[in-house]
Amino acid sequence: MLTHIKPSAWAVFTLLAALVTIAPAMAQDGPSVGQLFIKAYDQKDEKQMKELIKTHADQVPGEVKEMVEYAASPEAPPDARDFIFNIAGTMSKYYAEQTGDDRLLNAVRATYMNVMKAQQGPSLDPEAVEKVKKEISAMGDNQWRVNTFELGEDGALVVEIDVRESNNSELTPRIDFKKSKQTVELVKAKFPDVKKGKISWSSMGVGLRTLFLE
Repeated sequence: MLTHIKPSAWAVFTLLAALVTIAPAMAQDGPSVGQLFIKAYDQKDEKQMKELIKTHADQVPGEVKEMVEYAASPEAPPDARDFIFNIAGTMSKYYAEQTGDDRLLNAVRATYMNVMKAQQGPSLDPEAVEKVKKEISAMGDNQWRVNTFELGEDGALVVEIDVRESNNSELTPRIDFKKSKQTVELVKAKFPDVKKGKISWSSMGVGLRTLFLE
């Protein structure tokens, strides 16, 4: 099994309905192997699950393929996705035990990992972020403090810099244009995979400058 999720009755119903939709040819002659397997799975009937795989081994790859394609698609309800992968993973596990062929199981696992990775969205290396934050601070003569350095849900980088006042500065500090451009180039060089975003400077809640990554 890929996860340890106990499906709700609604999740079971949703999955059964989905399987009827994606496997109409099998549904016409009665419940598909997948549907029967789900029923046995919900009843924790391991003997019946293994028997279904043993007697319908030739149908298992196709059933699992349909399940995985549906689970990995945008149409799959989030609350049922893991459950579907659980079913597909369990079926392919018993199939591997029965036939000695684990390629189906490996394919299910790989697809599941890719889906989970995609759901997590883009990320930044924490060590690289801390290093760049220190470089930005030094670039601003330690009058700049990076409060925010993160990716939004859309993958755009958001960098927010608080500019501290100095004894010789005005109430609203000025941001050297050359240094701000250098900051943009630094971020682009350190995170070449980030294609969009913005870097903003502010002081006492007053916006001083905003530059966009291009």
